[in-house]
Amino acid sequence: MAAAPAAPQDRLPRPPDAGGAAPARDRRFRWSLAAVAAVGLAWRVGYVLVEKRPVDTCGQPRCGDAVYYVAQSLRLAEGHLFDDPANHGMPAADHPPVTALLLTPSALLRDAHITPGRLTMALVGTATIVVVGLLARRLAGGAGRGDAAGLVAAALAAANPNLWMNDALAMAEAPAALVVATVLLLTYRLLDAPGLRRAAWLGLACGLAVLTRSELALLVPLTVAPAVLLARAGPDLRRRLALVGVVAVVGVATTLPWVAFNLARFDRPTLLSTNDGLTLVGANCDPVYEGGGLGFWNLECARAVDPTVPDGADQSVRSEIYRDEGLAYLGDHTDRLPAVVAARVGRVWNLHHPEQMVWLNQGEGRERWASWAGVWAFWLLLGPAVAGIAVLWRRRVPVWPLVSTAVLATLVAAAFYGIVRFRVPFDVAQTAAAGVALGAAWQRWGPSRPPVGGAGADGPARGSVPAGAVGG
Repeated sequence: MAAAPAAPQDRLPRPPDAGGAAPARDRRFRWSLAAVAAVGLAWRVGYVLVEKRPVDTCGQPRCGDAVYYVAQSLRLAEGHLFDDPANHGMPAADHPPVTALLLTPSALLRDAHITPGRLTMALVGTATIVVVGLLARRLAGGAGRGDAAGLVAAALAAANPNLWMNDALAMAEAPAALVVATVLLLTYRLLDAPGLRRAAWLGLACGLAVLTRSELALLVPLTVAPAVLLARAGPDLRRRLALVGVVAVVGVATTLPWVAFNLARFDRPTLLSTNDGLTLVGANCDPVYEGGGLGFWNLECARAVDPTVPDGADQSVRSEIYRDEGLAYLGDHTDRLPAVVAARVGRVWNLHHPEQMVWLNQGEGRERWASWAGVWAFWLLLGPAVAGIAVLWRRRVPVWPLVSTAVLATLVAAAFYGIVRFRVPFDVAQTAAAGVALGAAWQRWGPSRPPVGGAGADGPARGSVPAGAVGG
């Protein structure tokens, strides 16, 4: 018996010029994206060469966490596998390993290392521009319909001070922005076409995120799992749980070598880093529970505890002592927690004395003018970002992966302390969402042009798959 003919809507006619127009359109987008990224790289390189020589804003060649990352990369270049730069022969895991590993090739230059190290991070930031552009293009409908949004978002990423001022520092924020953008892009691609291979790639990205900044482990339960489990369309619940399981298993497997390495070499159980104790003791003490430092972090609080640390103790023992002291202080001052947590959250969102954060940022190598530019950029992009999320919601594109980055930043600040660099995941999502809104505005009110090989602003490209639908 002959098969029934397909319904007309199941046999969309192919445009006569689609065979050559689509590749031409893709080439045009890629070259345009590369040009935007090149401009972003040029700005970052100029910023490093002009503002970061010979010393940074803290009065030293290296500021903040860059002191550890650069010193550790120098030790790695000398063949020493994550030992304490200040106490040779003792194990070190002040931070997860990705940033120090990225800086190690430039560390081979030794005395000239700090500038090549900063330029290495500028390259990482340039890769973030590209991934943000691809993310916004995917959000806005993919090839054709999303091209304008992708290019606008990439331009915003190139110009956003909250991204480029971190790209000039030898710290974890530049690679963190890249891995967050990658996780978001791969999450949406998994929603487009649920499959084990895509879930595995997403799990790898999540694992690398954890090895960049420990708190990014929250991306799996906060971002990936809800997006997959609550998608409007797709496989059944059992299949969705399997996909989330693959993401989690691959993510854990990616971090496992580092975790096993730490468990084998420290006196106290250590998973990702020994920095939790230092963070807690510096965030829970008198100078940050009242006064001008409310909701921030203070190194002097850790130094006050140092006399109680036994001679020869490794980092894990020191971290345990710091952690116990910080938690004991927190338990004795719970009446102050509402005000402290409010200040922490206010600082990360530029609501609690942003002028203080501008001043404090100098201690990590950010110029006051750059920090003020970041404050204004955050507020200027917030409206377009909200509009972009509204556009996506109206198009039935899942918006939780983007919104979850705001939840992540808020939780991290509330649990530890308030500093604007904890907002990096949202800065990435905000930039992509703003690109969607401004790209849609450009398509609606900008110079009109006949669509090439796809739909215009009013309809999806032929053959596109809505987010959350089942793909091949």
